[in-house]
Amino acid sequence: MTIDIDDDQIEIIQEFITESRDMIEQLEPQIIELGQNTDPETINAIFRLFHSMKGSAGFLEFDHLTRVAHAAENLLDLIRNGEITLIPNHVNLLCAACDFAKEALEMVESNYTDEEMVAPADVMAEQLHQAIELAKNADDGTQDDPPEIDQTVDLGASAELPQIEINDEMRQSFVTEGVELLQNAEQGLLAWGDNSNDPEALADLFRNMHSFKGNCGFFGFSEMEKLAHQMETVLDRVKSGSPLAVENPADTLLAALDLLQNAVAELSEGREGTIPEIEEHLDQLQRLLPQRIGEILVEAGIHPAHVEAALQTQSKPVGEILIEQGKATPEQVSTAALKQKAAQEEQKKQITLPAKKAAARANKQDIRVDLGKLDSLINLIGEMVIAENMLINNPDLKGMELENFNKAGQHMSKLVRELQEMAMTIRMIPVAGLFRRMIRLVHDISAKAGKKVDLVLLGEETEIDKTVIETITDPLVHLLRNSLDHGLEPPEERIAAGKDEKGTVTLSARHEEGEVWVTVKDNGRGLNRERILEKAISKGLIEGDGSDLSDKEIYNMIFLPGFSTAAQVTDISGRGVGMDVVKKNLEKIKGKINVSSTPGEGSRIDLRIPLTLAIIDGMLVRVGETMAILPTLSILEAFRPEKEQITRTPEGDELVRVREDFFHIIRLHEVLEKEPDSTELTDGILIVLEHQEDRFCLCVDEIVGQQQTVIKGLSDFIGNVSGVSGCTILGDGGVCLILDIGGLRESIEGKNSKQVTAA
Repeated sequence: MTIDIDDDQIEIIQEFITESRDMIEQLEPQIIELGQNTDPETINAIFRLFHSMKGSAGFLEFDHLTRVAHAAENLLDLIRNGEITLIPNHVNLLCAACDFAKEALEMVESNYTDEEMVAPADVMAEQLHQAIELAKNADDGTQDDPPEIDQTVDLGASAELPQIEINDEMRQSFVTEGVELLQNAEQGLLAWGDNSNDPEALADLFRNMHSFKGNCGFFGFSEMEKLAHQMETVLDRVKSGSPLAVENPADTLLAALDLLQNAVAELSEGREGTIPEIEEHLDQLQRLLPQRIGEILVEAGIHPAHVEAALQTQSKPVGEILIEQGKATPEQVSTAALKQKAAQEEQKKQITLPAKKAAARANKQDIRVDLGKLDSLINLIGEMVIAENMLINNPDLKGMELENFNKAGQHMSKLVRELQEMAMTIRMIPVAGLFRRMIRLVHDISAKAGKKVDLVLLGEETEIDKTVIETITDPLVHLLRNSLDHGLEPPEERIAAGKDEKGTVTLSARHEEGEVWVTVKDNGRGLNRERILEKAISKGLIEGDGSDLSDKEIYNMIFLPGFSTAAQVTDISGRGVGMDVVKKNLEKIKGKINVSSTPGEGSRIDLRIPLTLAIIDGMLVRVGETMAILPTLSILEAFRPEKEQITRTPEGDELVRVREDFFHIIRLHEVLEKEPDSTELTDGILIVLEHQEDRFCLCVDEIVGQQQTVIKGLSDFIGNVSGVSGCTILGDGGVCLILDIGGLRESIEGKNSKQVTAA
């Protein structure tokens, strides 16, 4: 079922979906962390994220998503307040709530409503409510009436949610009123700095901040609401006559006010109105509030009830009352007073004025751009590169002395390259989001397999093309599944082998020579060479007993379709499909795979991914009348061979000696079936190429020169051609093939044996 909504509403819903998915992406790793570490800050962070999702969903009337988020929020609130004890089942329920939210968001994206999620929401909310009730009863040892939380959740899911539609007019109304309220507050703070004893000015200031906070809450601008609420708390403390940690907090409050004004300005420009590093600014305001003497006395070991009784009858310092009642010793009170004074002095030192820093951050502006538009931009830049080559290398200009034209051409080439690099940079995003999604995967699989696993993430800041991230997501999932299911041993087996019962899987990313290397490494049992070889022989993949094969050649067989050494099929792995997917996805982006393993110590798989897919640096070579392009990154060196360097094997293969090594020779004219200038190797040029640390030589007639190359896919009519990765357009308008180094290397393997390796 879909509903009729206007374009403005669609835009708001799409923004909500994007933000919610981002929040879930942040939620899951922290929930998994919660199962291992009950740090209060982690619990608070998860609570805030569920709270934000609930507020946004409720505002847009996605009732079922709202009540599940609300129930999860209630569970977390009780945990963080110490009213119930966290148990492993709570972690599982919170993960399930995330799964429900993902499904609900897909429904909202399709139909603009979550009405079809009513049944799953009933189940999820009921499970959370039961968990709350069971935990409360378990903690207090009673079986009282059901907790009041159920009533709260019902209210969250009731028809009394605000029936509001945000439109541009309402947003502008908020901005207009917000600007006015903040300006009034600013004037009040400035006046208060000069005369902080004026109760009426302080009351006006408090009212302005209170009104602004209420507006933010009504519209769902949670970050502004939090900051305004903290400012209101500080002002309320002053209004009630309580002292602060500093004599005049106006400067710190003005710095926070600047952040709110910047956020409102962002909203007026159609942006989100967020406050960067909000927790830091909330802490700055919190430091204005000194710790009360009663709180310190409780920390010192005095019973809270005794402190409260003393406070209620306080006519002189609470410490003296407690001493008179015999509830505290003079030493305890003296120590608490000294601690309070020291804490106040420390708070004064820690309070900084972040106004300049905030202003610098506020200057940063972000916009969201549809990925399709970026793809179009990259394509246009690619066409510009082709046009530049056609202009500068125009055959009509051959032999002409055009100094000014050459200078202009060089300048144009520089600008085109800078434009290309900038466009590529725009598409690059950190792998952190992808890596952190794997935390949930590892948690679920390890729990299902009964293994203890520590996932280590390294190089999360490494940036990679967004389309590449989408392509390698499935390969990473399959690699991690294999590491967890086949690689890591069960706890008892690890202990018997003298290892820690908890295995380690490391997921890392780094830049390496024009590529991004994404590595999956585990400290498990390693690949079983004999079992892989036995399976390959039984499938007829190799001839003989395989004794002449290297470890690398044998390990690469795991990427063959349907190849699996699993003794039985499980719901985790074992059908021999996953690793084939890894290979095929890497082939799509011209990536490479390296496999290494040490028995008893673990395995390592490196995914080598090109930084860019659209434009590469290429070397133009010629054989006969035909041109071809080689990727520059694959070229090690080039030379004209001497006769004594050439060797022919009994099988007819040609080898060339380069220093202490012998490399296979591929004649390009045979690959392309073209007539060369000469069939004598000594008349041609040998180019040493490298693919996955394997080297071979390609014989060409001439190296024409280097140029930027725009990769164009081959026509569907032609299909995939072995040894060819695509084509490009030359300066004279002709079409030129781009050679696939991995495909050329495989042609050597195919000629010699049935051995198959992963490209």
